[in-house]
Amino acid sequence: MKKIVCVLLLLFLMAACSGPEYKVYSDGDTSKLEELLKEQDKIVGYKSVMDNNDVLVAIDIARLKRFQKVKIEDEVKKEIEKEFPDKEVIVTGDIKIKWEIEKVMNKEKKNEKLKKAIEEIKTLSKEET
Repeated sequence: MKKIVCVLLLLFLMAACSGPEYKVYSDGDTSKLEELLKEQDKIVGYKSVMDNNDVLVAIDIARLKRFQKVKIEDEVKKEIEKEFPDKEVIVTGDIKIKWEIEKVMNKEKKNEKLKKAIEEIKTLSKEET
């Protein structure tokens, strides 16, 4: 019985140790965006796609901060807009947008295909469920 409990605890610890993912996909320099997002203490991970005109960020919010989701999204968006005033910024905690960003990252789309994928994600982010 003790062996089973030890094995289960070990499995739970291994699952809990899988950390959040921090990734930005872009053709250009993303260091400013990465630094800005890693400074945020209320988010535990993010996926982002960036091109010449747009910055799309899907954030993972800490469990206990979920009740302040809209406020956190607005704060992060304002900080990104300060850093990138010439780009359209969309920040969301929506898992559906995160999945779409992951698809773009996995396919490593370039130029025109990237722009088309970003436009599709922008229309998805405007949908209300």
